[in-house]
Amino acid sequence: MTQSPATPAVPPIGIWEFFFERPSLPFSQDHVIFRSATTDSQYTYRQVQHRAGQFGRALQAQWGWCKGDILMVMAPNDIDTPPVIWGCHSRGGIVAPVNPELSARELRHQLEGSRVRGLIVHPQCAATAVEAAHLAKFPIDRILLLRFDTSLRTYQSIPTVEQFVAEVERASNVELQRVKIEQDKDIAFLIYSSGTTGRPKGVMVSHRNVLAAVMFQAAVDGPHVNWRRDRTLAVLPTYHIFGLICLVHLPIYLGTTTFYMDKFDLATFCNLIQEHRISHAYVAPPIVLHLAKNNLVSDYDLRSIRMITSGGAPLAANLITELHQQRQIPVRQAYGLSETTSISHVQPWDKWMDGMGSNGPPISGVEAKFITPDGHAVTRGHEGELCVRGPTVFKGYRDEPDLTAACMTPDGWFKTGDLGYEDERGNMFITDRLKDLIKFKGYQVAPAELEDLLLEHNAVRDAAVIGVMNHDLASEVPLAYIVVKAGQPENEATAQLILDHIKDRTVSYKHIRGGIVFSKEIPKSPSGKILKRKLLEDAVSKGVRPIGAVKYSKYSRTAKI
Repeated sequence: MTQSPATPAVPPIGIWEFFFERPSLPFSQDHVIFRSATTDSQYTYRQVQHRAGQFGRALQAQWGWCKGDILMVMAPNDIDTPPVIWGCHSRGGIVAPVNPELSARELRHQLEGSRVRGLIVHPQCAATAVEAAHLAKFPIDRILLLRFDTSLRTYQSIPTVEQFVAEVERASNVELQRVKIEQDKDIAFLIYSSGTTGRPKGVMVSHRNVLAAVMFQAAVDGPHVNWRRDRTLAVLPTYHIFGLICLVHLPIYLGTTTFYMDKFDLATFCNLIQEHRISHAYVAPPIVLHLAKNNLVSDYDLRSIRMITSGGAPLAANLITELHQQRQIPVRQAYGLSETTSISHVQPWDKWMDGMGSNGPPISGVEAKFITPDGHAVTRGHEGELCVRGPTVFKGYRDEPDLTAACMTPDGWFKTGDLGYEDERGNMFITDRLKDLIKFKGYQVAPAELEDLLLEHNAVRDAAVIGVMNHDLASEVPLAYIVVKAGQPENEATAQLILDHIKDRTVSYKHIRGGIVFSKEIPKSPSGKILKRKLLEDAVSKGVRPIGAVKYSKYSRTAKI
C-alpha cells in the first residue's frame, strides 16, 4: 500500500465559502482567471464571484431553488459556465454537467433519470435540448440559454442566463441567503459515467470531495505555478471530471489565467500557445500524438510550454520520449476517475522522467493498493486490481446502492476495476481492465449499449463489440463483429448503413471507429456469454481488415501499451 506523506487538511466548509469567502487571496481580485480562446471575453476573480452570486439569487427568487435541487449544464468549454456552476452551489444545489454532443435520445434518459429542476444549454445545444425536453416531458420554461446567439431565431422565446439574472437584479431586496453545507454529506456534482450496460451511472461527488481534490492537486502543482507568469490552455472538456477539477476549480484557487478552447484544432492549439505564452496544458493522449507526429507543429514556437499533463487513457512511453526529443516538451501522466474526483495519481513536475510510462505515485492525501480477486494485497511488482481510499473518493452511485456496495469495501476502499502494479519507487502502471468498457480518448464506451443498438438494425442477426488499440489515433476504439441476416450482403454498403445507424443514435465518441468485421457467427460460451477474448485474439493475430475503420493500420491489444 502506498500513501503520500503530506496530507493537506480539508477545511469543514462548502465550495462557495472555500473559493469566494477566503480570508485572503494569493492574487488580486482583478486578476483575469478565465479567458476565451476565440473572443475577447474574460472574467476576473471579482467578476466570477459577482456573476455567480447574481445567478444564485436568481435561482432562489425565480425558481425557488432549494438545497439538493439539480441543475443540468450542457455546454462545450465556455467561460460563462463556471459562474453558473458556482451560482448553483451558492444555493446548495447540485450541478450535473453533460456532454454537449449527446443526442436528444441520450439527453432524454439523463433528464428522466436525474429529477432535474433546471437545464442550462449552450446555444449550439438548443435544438437537442428542446427535442429532449419534449420527449422527457421536461418543462421548456426551465431551460435557459447560456448566452444570446443571433442565429437562434427559433429559440428566441427561451431566456438567456443574462435575462434570467436581470429580472431579479431589478428587485434590489433579493439577497443571497446563506445555505449550511454538510461538506461530506451534501452532493456538489452528479457526474455521468457509462456503466457496462451503457446506462449512465450518476457519480455523486460531495463538496468535501471537490475541496480535497483541488487542495491535493494544488499541493502537487502549486510550487511550480506562478499566477503572475503562468497560463493554462483548457482543451480537455470541462464537463468531464478531469477538466472540471483542473480547468474550472484549480484556476480559481491558484489564480492561473486559463484560456478556454471549445474544441480541439491542432493549428489553433499551437497558435494559442505561441501567442499567449501558454506554460501548461492538460490533454488526452491523441493530442500528444499530434504534437509528436504532425509536421505542422514545427511552424510554431512552443518553447513557453513547461509541462503537458496527459490523462484519461494510457500513453505509450515511446511517444513521450519522441515528443521530448523532437520539441523539448515534457509530458507527465495522470490517472483518475469520476469516482476519485479526478486525479488520484500523477507524476511530479520535477520527476516526470522517473517511471516513464507510469502514472506516478498517489497524490498527497490518497492511499492506493493492489489486490487479488479474493481481496488480498499483492506486493510491489505484482499485478492486481487498483483500489483507492481517501477524501476524494465519491459518495456512491445515485439510486444504485447495490452497484455502490459492489465497488466499495467496508473500510472505505474503492475498487477501480483497473488492473496494474507498482514499481519499487511507488509509480503506478495500468495494464488492463476488469470492466467490459472501452475507453475512446478517455471517454467510457459500453460495448453492451452498442450491441443492443446494432441488433436493432434490420440487417443484423447478431453482434459483438470489442475494444482494440489504434496506434494511429493513440486511443482504444470500438470494433464490431456482425452476423447479417439471411439475404443481406456482406459488403461496404451494408457496413456503412450499420455504422450510420450507430452515428444517428449516439454521441460521437461512441461511434464504431474500429470498423465492422462480418462473421458467420459470434463465439459464445455454453451459457451464451460472448467470448470477447477470442474475438480480440482474432483481431490482433489475424490482422483483420474491417470495413469503415478510421485510420486503420494494425490493431493490437489495449493492455500493456
